[in-house]
Amino acid sequence: MKSLDVRQTLHAANLRATTARMVVLELVRSARKPLSHGEIAELLRDGPWNRATLYRNLIDLERAGLVRRTQLGEPVWRFEDAAKEHGVRSHPHFLCSSCGKMVCLPQLDTGPEGADGCRRAVRQGNFEVQVRGRCDACSSGEGMA
Repeated sequence: MKSLDVRQTLHAANLRATTARMVVLELVRSARKPLSHGEIAELLRDGPWNRATLYRNLIDLERAGLVRRTQLGEPVWRFEDAAKEHGVRSHPHFLCSSCGKMVCLPQLDTGPEGADGCRRAVRQGNFEVQVRGRCDACSSGEGMA
């Protein structure tokens, strides 16, 4: 995404287009998987921003609906582009129970049929599906320390 597009996206969301905010949004949008705050801080460690600044910007972007915050059974929030949702608001993720690697999975066919007590949430996409297990590297012994 070009800087002009990011700037316009931020302005449309009523956010100031600060350099830190633009860099964080560009990083999240270009990522192939949801990123934790720690991963973002590590990727931007050579920049002039501290971890608190990056975190505040992530929260601002999430409140504005530009990124989506996910917590998949672990005490870590991960952030992903809210516009890149595989065609729907919610999509499944795979979380490795050994190394913590997370990847987006193809869309599952989930619908409100049979979802007693949560049909509206399912229909609106207000749910998260996660698959936990061991990734290929951990299953073959490559991911183990």
